[in-house]
Amino acid sequence: MKKNILVVSGFFPYPTLFGGTFDIWERIKGLCQLGYKVDLLYTDKAFPKEKDLAVVKSFVGKIYRVQRKNSIFQLFDKSPLQVLSRKNLEHIKLEDKYDIIILETEYVGRVLRNKTVRGDKVYLRVQNNEQKYFSNLSKSTANPLRKLYFFQESLKFRWYSKFIFNYADRLWFISSTEEMEYQKLINSNKSIHLPSPINGGFVKQKLDNNNVLFIGSLFMDNNIQGLMWYLDNIHDDVYANFPDYSLHIYGSTGVYSEKHFIKKFKKYRRIHLHLNLENIEEAYINTSVFINPMLQGAGVKLKSINAIVNGLPLVATSTGSEGIGLVDKEMFYLADTPKAFSNAIARALKSPNKEGVVEAAQNHLNSNNYLKILESELE
Repeated sequence: MKKNILVVSGFFPYPTLFGGTFDIWERIKGLCQLGYKVDLLYTDKAFPKEKDLAVVKSFVGKIYRVQRKNSIFQLFDKSPLQVLSRKNLEHIKLEDKYDIIILETEYVGRVLRNKTVRGDKVYLRVQNNEQKYFSNLSKSTANPLRKLYFFQESLKFRWYSKFIFNYADRLWFISSTEEMEYQKLINSNKSIHLPSPINGGFVKQKLDNNNVLFIGSLFMDNNIQGLMWYLDNIHDDVYANFPDYSLHIYGSTGVYSEKHFIKKFKKYRRIHLHLNLENIEEAYINTSVFINPMLQGAGVKLKSINAIVNGLPLVATSTGSEGIGLVDKEMFYLADTPKAFSNAIARALKSPNKEGVVEAAQNHLNSNNYLKILESELE
């Protein structure tokens, strides 16, 4: 018989509004495709929409919800706020015993204190080096309070991640780079690189225009930092070389209003802003290059993988392309300075082999099939 699995998520995983939810949701679909019985325990501040809940119910069995709560006093605790805001995981009562419990990042670590959460094995999905991630977020924001908060979280995750890593039976790193770094430090056989889930087929696009695409959560400081770096240093240079060029920005606004971002980008010409759309399939159809200009971050940037899956050549910084294993100029275009980034976009738009670059990247992603690794891990 196939195993019973409990997925413990720090967020309601659908719709997939940012990379973390995409990784969780697509892997849940993969588990169901492999025939496993999956229950979901999640935390969130608000209830999901009924239509979104219905989609999740069509895949999973039991769904348990824990309300996420923040308090100013959590800032003075030794544990990360991301963990403490989900501490009610300690108290919810679960009915069943599971063969495997999958913790979706260290954020849900407090569930390990719950005596009704019973499982034979505990697997941890490592989406980021959290210490590095929050350290880089601290560098990406100009807001002094946010800078201090991110820095504190970085220090707290230094010990907390080690604690959860030691407790887990298996560590599933989304980033091949971070998995290798962990192996060098620990020399452990409990970790493995489990790639980002790809459940759909790979798409071929026409790539017959000079439109460039950026997709990202606009409420995240590192996304905004990278996008503004592009707009202030590269955007006009690309426009000068391609008069019919335009930049399409797709993003969710989080706690910010749409007017906030409309005002923020108003001064830039040749921009099309698309906010809080549930379906962004047209984004890939109407553009010919995807950019990921992130300067700070950790782990794999799922936006870069999704762009390749959807048939666009990728131009990215080292941060925007890390952990995927792509080869520069063969599978994507690497650029870490404004001039190099502008030149890379020009090459991606003009190259007679741009479809070949996309195909090579897609073949690379396809060669490392996550479903085979996932089934091998669980069995």
